[in-house]
Amino acid sequence: MTRDFDLSVYFVADPSCCAGRDVAGVVMDAVRGGATMVQYRNKSGNMAEIHAQAAMIAELLRGSGVPFLINDHIDVAFAVEADGVHLGQGDASPEVAREKLGDKAIIGQTAFTVEHLAAIDPSIVDYVGTGPFYPTQTDKGKSVLGAEAFAELVKISPVPVVGIGGITAENATVVIDAGAQGVAMMRAISEAESPEAAAQAFVKALA
Repeated sequence: MTRDFDLSVYFVADPSCCAGRDVAGVVMDAVRGGATMVQYRNKSGNMAEIHAQAAMIAELLRGSGVPFLINDHIDVAFAVEADGVHLGQGDASPEVAREKLGDKAIIGQTAFTVEHLAAIDPSIVDYVGTGPFYPTQTDKGKSVLGAEAFAELVKISPVPVVGIGGITAENATVVIDAGAQGVAMMRAISEAESPEAAAQAFVKALA
């Protein structure tokens, strides 16, 4: 089954990286600016907070045409009727997510090695997030791939690739030129003075 989504401007919304602003408001600003997908990511909140914020964003985005994914938490994605999940290498398996969320759900997975990509089943996983392309504050321990290594991974990926890690509107085109079908960003939008204008800058850069 083909699921409809646009990876081009993929905003990862983390409430700890919103410059003190409400994460739902930042998400809506980003969508007004042209974000094509939204992922809610919360590594530090308790489950009640995660569920409440996810439910609020899901309701705000319903009918917008912008897919809404939950990072890690399959049960939360199911409960709030999100459009899918994004799973890290240490999270639950994509098979479990597909069984729980059904055929229409969008399932993404982080994959940053040849071995990770070899394990991807394209009948279950819809896209992969690969990086870090550039140095990043989020995953400081990971080796930076750079354009050449990233391009090699794109070539062997059985599914579309979204580039992640240190991507800004100024350097995004390099990621696309290396084979990505989109770019994912967090702080470049969420900590900007105007998240809407920051998202617009990505749209303009990739046009």
